[in-house]
Amino acid sequence: MLLRSASHNLSVVAIVAELPNAPQVLEEMNRLRPQVALVLLNGDVHHSFQLVQRIRQELPATVIICSSENHSPDLILESLRSGAIDFLRQPFDTGEVAKVFERVEREVHRPEESTLGRVVAVYSSKGGCGTTFLAANLAATLTRPGGKRSTIIDLNLQAGDQPLYLGLEPNYSIHDVVRNFDRLDDQLLGNYLTQRSKYLSLLAAPTEITKEEDIRVEHITRAITLLRSQSDYVVIDPPRVLNDITVAALDAADDLILLMTLDIPAIRSAKRALDIFRLFGYSQDRIRLVINRFVKSPEFDVRKVEKVLETPVYATIANDYHAVIASINVGEPLVLSKTQSRVVQDIQTIADKLTGRGNQPSSRSMADSQVQGKKPARGLTGLLTGLLGDPKPSAGPSEGSGS
Repeated sequence: MLLRSASHNLSVVAIVAELPNAPQVLEEMNRLRPQVALVLLNGDVHHSFQLVQRIRQELPATVIICSSENHSPDLILESLRSGAIDFLRQPFDTGEVAKVFERVEREVHRPEESTLGRVVAVYSSKGGCGTTFLAANLAATLTRPGGKRSTIIDLNLQAGDQPLYLGLEPNYSIHDVVRNFDRLDDQLLGNYLTQRSKYLSLLAAPTEITKEEDIRVEHITRAITLLRSQSDYVVIDPPRVLNDITVAALDAADDLILLMTLDIPAIRSAKRALDIFRLFGYSQDRIRLVINRFVKSPEFDVRKVEKVLETPVYATIANDYHAVIASINVGEPLVLSKTQSRVVQDIQTIADKLTGRGNQPSSRSMADSQVQGKKPARGLTGLLTGLLGDPKPSAGPSEGSGS
């Protein structure tokens, strides 16, 4: 069989039997109880699909793969609907066989008692704060340790850049979810994901701008629900515009990272976003305020920012432009490189706090660690006070409270 030559280098594949007809298949499979069944659709496909359904009913623990020389989308979709988890094109390609059996291995070793994955949204109400970079790198970080599965959803429907940051060329996108929404399930959705690695995948934004118009809230919420049932973490990269789709994504998030930078426009934008979140009824303990491109400065005090925003700073990410831009240019998440950049450590800290693995210092201790000069506030700090005010006025004159 051609599959033998295509899979001879795969340690996870051992062919135990080749069965030519349906009665013999069911009898032998009940005896052998294989982990995987490959069903060739080279004859009467109707009878082949009936066989797939029978295998699914009688041997629910057996993973089914269909294969054919016919690669039509209708045949592939009907295979998945019948109960197969994947499809192999003939003639067999060694690389494709390897990828399919990697997915099969994950399916075979998936625990019977599964829990819903955690949804993390990385949002900024101002462009240019680095949400796409953080979403890609945070998702990659969350896969470690222990081989956790992370899936990124790129909701920047008009200009999704996640493939650029991950070094991917997706064949499918959210638009495929829309086209097949009536028959969408977790297996079909899994085939629309683009794999970055064994544990990191992407549901890409549409590649054509016109396709964005077809996407509705129910498509996004259904995709999130299905993905959190098959991933340990779902990281959402939403657009900054608070439309219905963005709000639906933020509603679904267990953790809402509000990303900002230390400049007046970003701080004002963050304050407006936090006010909107309060109107939406979002619990304060869901919101994680993160400062990107952070540099300690006597002009921008974290304590002052916390007072203005009435929200503690959850974490900071160092400013390392050269390392970040280099990772984007090569299409590799910075956290997967061998760099010693402080950015990697800071993103690891965020992942540790989200998962409870780390016992990190509180936002107040971060504020206390900033340089506290005894000079009148001026420059950007004075401008911050003048533009936004201090929600907690001083009881008396202070050496550090000038305007």
